[in-house]
Amino acid sequence: MVSIPFPSFPKHEQPPPDTMPQMDFGSIERRVRALEQSLTNLRKIVQVTEENILVKNRHVATDIKTLTSDINELRRELHDLRDKMVLVIKEMQSLARQEDVKVLERYIAMWNPVKFVTQAQAEEVVEDILSRRKPKASAADQGE
Repeated sequence: MVSIPFPSFPKHEQPPPDTMPQMDFGSIERRVRALEQSLTNLRKIVQVTEENILVKNRHVATDIKTLTSDINELRRELHDLRDKMVLVIKEMQSLARQEDVKVLERYIAMWNPVKFVTQAQAEEVVEDILSRRKPKASAADQGE
């Protein structure tokens, strides 16, 4: 039987066993410290963000309470305005309509109350008439 030799693979040269672990541990230690520092920074950022969210949440809650009270006040005012409008409408329904006022204007123009006499003027006219009749009555009494 013929034997076929296996190809030989190149051999990698490895550093001496003393230097390899020291380099790996040093770089790993630096990487771990960098990661720890990044983690610490991220925790601080998260803490500040959470505090800001809590503060904003308090402000939003206060704003919501204020807006709710404003809305309730506006509702009360709107209800009051509706009540007043109903009263005004009822009063307007009891007022005279334009046609009624025009009829009254026609009657007033027809009667012309400016030409009416006052009580004092009527008494004056009656006294004048009576004073004119007295001399006639006195003359008639004398002539009999």
